Amino acid sequence: MGKRNMWYLAIVALCVFGAGAIVTYASIPPADFPKDATMTIEKNMTLSQAADLLAKKDIIKSPVLFKAFVVMLGGNNKILAGDYLFSSAQSALRIAYRLVHGDQGVARIKVTIPEGIASPDIARLLAKDIPGFDSADFLKIAKPQEGYLFPDTYFFYENVTPQEVVDQMRANFNAQERKFSFAVTMSGRSEGDVVKMASILEKEATSTTDRRIIAGILWKRLADGMPLQVDPPFFYILGKTSSQLTVADLAVDSPYNLYKNKGLPPTPIGNPGLDAIEDALNPTATDYWFYLADAHGVTHYATNHEGHLANIQKYLQ
Repeated sequence: MGKRNMWYLAIVALCVFGAGAIVTYASIPPADFPKDATMTIEKNMTLSQAADLLAKKDIIKSPVLFKAFVVMLGGNNKILAGDYLFSSAQSALRIAYRLVHGDQGVARIKVTIPEGIASPDIARLLAKDIPGFDSADFLKIAKPQEGYLFPDTYFFYENVTPQEVVDQMRANFNAQERKFSFAVTMSGRSEGDVVKMASILEKEATSTTDRRIIAGILWKRLADGMPLQVDPPFFYILGKTSSQLTVADLAVDSPYNLYKNKGLPPTPIGNPGLDAIEDALNPTATDYWFYLADAHGVTHYATNHEGHLANIQKYLQ
């Protein structure tokens, strides 16, 4: 090997070594790293803004290197907003990983949201499971999203905000929507009407078989211009079950009173799960027009009003 090539290789090796040393030094936490500090990455903050803030707070040394780590880790120049706890000194690479994956460094709390539950009950559930959670603010934000807060098991950070909870639940609904959007289009009905129907079905039956038969009955009533005459909306507006309803309740002046008003309720009366949505989209055609559930939750059907009255006498008296 000639002297020129040897010098070339030596220079390359020196450059690689020097670059590696610089990267290593810049990745090491600053000497005055603020332990047990919390830093907020705002929702609309750019990667450059976040890198500059991290450097200003002595959490990283080099904004340039930090941004390179984010890109290398698949962040595509994007990081996740949140309140990040730095309980101990960490390398710039580790911090980049955390911001790319939303690892805030605080405890997560498991919360299971049941199918069919309405936003006031979700607010109470969150307040019970997450200390200090602002349930009143959550309800204010969640109420307009009724029907589209997908019931599921979530792992929320203990410092989660009401808006973040609503955003996660709505994003989950949007993700699930891909599973039934084509069926909605083929049904000829709007997604809103399907979700409203599904929210009723959640309260009317627990099995797929019964929900689909009831869906067939209720869609048929709508097509015939007949009031739906169902009780679940009263639980939504009055907090009363069918057995608790009075004659005065059935006469209440509300657009949710589907004994007095034709059509579906103005909004969903809860947040249906995927099964109920699919049942609303796949009604079972029968000759039935009426149904009721007995004290054991068994549903009984009738083809006419006389048969329905007979079922009332037999199963509810």
